[in-house]
Formats: sequence, C-alpha cells, structure tokens
Amino acid sequence: MIIDRQTFIDLASHLEGASEAVLDVTRRCVSLCEDSSEERPQPTTWVGLVESLVAINSELTGLEQTLRAVLEANRQENDFARAALRRDGLMDA
Repeated sequence: MIIDRQTFIDLASHLEGASEAVLDVTRRCVSLCEDSSEERPQPTTWVGLVESLVAINSELTGLEQTLRAVLEANRQENDFARAALRRDGLMDA
C-alpha cells in the first residue's frame, strides 16, 4: 500500500478545500472590482493578483495529479497482491 485510505481521503479533502478557497478569493476580487465606487486599483495590482492565483492553481493541479497517481499506484499494488495470493493458492479466484 502506497498510502492508507484515511490519509488519502484527508489529503483529497484538504485539496478540495484549498481549491474552493482559490475560487472564493477570485469571486471576491471580481466583486470588489465591480462594486467599488472608489478609484480602481492600478492594473499592475490586478495582474499581480491574477498571477498569484494562477500560480496557486498550478500547484493545486500538481497536487491533484499526484493524488491521482498515488491512487493508481495503490490500485496496481493491490491488484498485484491479489494476483500473487491467487497464484500461491491463498485466495479464491
């Protein structure tokens, strides 16, 4: 087993929460810009914010891909273990 089920679920839940937080921050930034009656921030400020959100999103995507790879590795390892048990006659086919 590469990772136990509970740890995987905990990591996936954390990743989902972080992803939702990025979306929430993005929505809030848009609403601030739309609702603001004051002078709008300089374009460079918004560009920096968007670049930061894109960087965070890229990292979250990398984490998601890692979790998917771990899930697949667990699946393959379990399949290999089952095949070995069948081969050795320790498990019914």
